Amino acid sequence: MKKMVLLIVLAVFAVVALIYFLFKDNSYISFDDSDKTYKVLQKWELPDELDEISGMSWIGNSKIACIQDEDGIIFIFDLESSKVISTIKFGEEGDYEAITVHGPDAYVMRSDGHIFEVLNYRSGRIRVNEYEIPLRNYDIEGLAFDDENNRLLITVKDVPHEDQDYKGIYAFDLKQKKFIQEPVFKIHTDDPIFEGINGRGSQRIIRPSEIEKNPVTGEWYVLEGHQPKLMILTPTGQAKEIHLLDPEVFQQAEGLTFSPQGTMYISNESRRAPADILEVKLDEN
Repeated sequence: MKKMVLLIVLAVFAVVALIYFLFKDNSYISFDDSDKTYKVLQKWELPDELDEISGMSWIGNSKIACIQDEDGIIFIFDLESSKVISTIKFGEEGDYEAITVHGPDAYVMRSDGHIFEVLNYRSGRIRVNEYEIPLRNYDIEGLAFDDENNRLLITVKDVPHEDQDYKGIYAFDLKQKKFIQEPVFKIHTDDPIFEGINGRGSQRIIRPSEIEKNPVTGEWYVLEGHQPKLMILTPTGQAKEIHLLDPEVFQQAEGLTFSPQGTMYISNESRRAPADILEVKLDEN
C-alpha cells in the first residue's frame, strides 16, 4: 500500500515537472525580473470597499473615479490622502467592469453589454441613461473615451465564436447613441507580436480587461488581467508592442488610466494581497 502511494506521488511530481519544462519558455511559469520592461514607481493600497475594483478613470487633481464589480457606485479615490473621499450611486447591484469619464459625465460598462451614461456625475443631481449593445455573451470588461471621434471604445474578454481569429474592439457612437456592428480595430490572435507567448493563435492569447488612450502619444493601451500583459496599439489600432507583467505584482489587473501628462496607473483586484493602484512606467526603447 505504501509503495502504491509513493508511486502515485512520484507520478504527480513527474507530470508537474513535465508541464513545467514544456511551457517554461513561453508561459508565465518562467517569469522573472529579466522579463520586466517596466518599473512600479508608487503603490496605493485600497480600502476594503474597493477590494473588487474593476475599472478607473483619471478625473484630475490626483483623483481617480473607480468602480467595483458588485455595486452601482462610483468611488472617488484621492491619491494624495489614499482615501475614498466621496461616492456616487448610479445603479443597482451588478457586474460593473469599466468606467471612463469625459468632462462632467461618466460612462460605466456592465459585463452583459449595458452602458450607463451618468450625466453631471459629481453635481449631486445626476441623470442616468442606459443603453444596451448586442454583445451580451462576450463578457465585456473594457471601456474608453475616444475624443477624436466622440465615441466609446469597447473591448471584450471572451467571444462565443471559438474559431474567430481575432478579438474585436468595438465602438458606440455618442452623438447618435448607436453601436457600430463591425469592430473598429482587431487584435489578431496569430499576430507575430505574440511570438513565444503560450497560447498564440487561440482566443486565450489576449483576454482584455481594459482599454485606455495614452493622451501624450495617442496610442491605445490594452490591459489583460488573466495572464497579465499590456499591449500597445498605434492610434489606428495596429499592434505595436507587448509587455508581460509579473503576476505576483499584477495579481488581477483590471483597471487602467492615464493623467494628462501620460502617467500610467494600473489597478489590481484583491487576490493574494490587498487591492491596489500602481503607478507604472514602461522602460524606454
